[in-house]
Amino acid sequence: MELIFKNWNFFAHIVVVLLLYQQISGNRFRWYWFIILPLTFRALFFVIPPLAYIIYFFYLPIYSVYLNKYDKRMLDIFHGLYPIVVESLFGRVLAFYLFPILGFAPKIISTDGRINFLIEILIFPLYYYLTKLVKIDFDNLKRGVEKNYLNRFFVLINLSMIVYLFALQFLVIGEKFIPHALEYREHLVGAYVVMFFVMLIYLNSTFTEKLEEELLYQKDKQLEELSVYSQHIESLYDEIRSFRHDYINILTSIQTGIELKDIDAIQDVYQNVLAKTKKNFSDSRYDFANLTKITNPAVKSVISAKLLEAQNKGINYHIEVDEKTRLANMDTLDFITILSILLDNAIEATELADKPSLFFAIFEEKGVEIVIVENSTVQDKIDISNIFNRGFSSKGEARGIGLANVQSILDKYPAISIKTKSGNHSFKQLIEMRKI
Repeated sequence: MELIFKNWNFFAHIVVVLLLYQQISGNRFRWYWFIILPLTFRALFFVIPPLAYIIYFFYLPIYSVYLNKYDKRMLDIFHGLYPIVVESLFGRVLAFYLFPILGFAPKIISTDGRINFLIEILIFPLYYYLTKLVKIDFDNLKRGVEKNYLNRFFVLINLSMIVYLFALQFLVIGEKFIPHALEYREHLVGAYVVMFFVMLIYLNSTFTEKLEEELLYQKDKQLEELSVYSQHIESLYDEIRSFRHDYINILTSIQTGIELKDIDAIQDVYQNVLAKTKKNFSDSRYDFANLTKITNPAVKSVISAKLLEAQNKGINYHIEVDEKTRLANMDTLDFITILSILLDNAIEATELADKPSLFFAIFEEKGVEIVIVENSTVQDKIDISNIFNRGFSSKGEARGIGLANVQSILDKYPAISIKTKSGNHSFKQLIEMRKI
């Protein structure tokens, strides 16, 4: 019976580590890995214990670095080490401190397989509710690392986890020849668990504060962009009001020509006044009024800022917006991040074209919300096979960077996809947002 609980304890140990890894990294394992990995490690520890120890401590960091999901090595290493350290800390805190308070003798705790199995299955719920209690937001940690906040401190916390694991294993292996090794382990666990959570709380609070500052900055920027947009719209209406003021005089001139049957006078008014007016009011800058159909001010401000940038660079643009579009299937911050990347890339690419042009559209078709960003290019056709790969930069291929970030954002939304087409000196990105 003791052997059965010992094996169950080992299986629970590996499963807890995998659950912790999923929770911190966002990388999901398929259900069968929760069976395969414990069985594999059990066999390794039975056949080649030293090799099993080495693989156990390094398989998650190596796997995380291999995935490189966030393109940040320090974050990958953190994701790999964190679950191993947390399982070790919480398991030993329960064994060294909590269970003795409940009346369990240290000798029984260290030898009774049932108690060890109970400790193992308590680790994840205890950890989960503790992190909720101290309000550690791991999404903020990821965003903070991606924005290069406190990179050196993040290196420090990774080094501290490595030192803790090596020191702990040294005391475990050397228990027979190091006097009071068990006491040293208790002190090490007690000191490091406090230091570890202090570092986590500090990172979390600092990152949260910096992200809130950035959010406030973005809101201020949006207000500024909306102000510029409003001024632009006002200038367009001023032109229209000015035309309306002159409209009566134009009609009077035409009426006089008609009454006198003076075809030359009518033709003169048309060529010198009406033809020019038609050309002026066909200008793409009057398409700007279509943005009034967008009710989300943050989205409107980003689009208006990018299109005004295009206009200032002499790029001819056209806008189509369906007033039914709500863009309700995506977080606003994610949506404006994608729009910024696509529009920046489009502006950068079309500047190099012989006839710089940009087309932007948001509309709904058969219950699917569609966003299109299309621009002219120097090349007749661009190779689109690698443009979403992280680290791939195609400025020389008439595209900017950032499309890997677009793909990583869209990975969070199964109902949203992006399609890319290129040909006839045109590059087109089409986002389809299906209603859930």
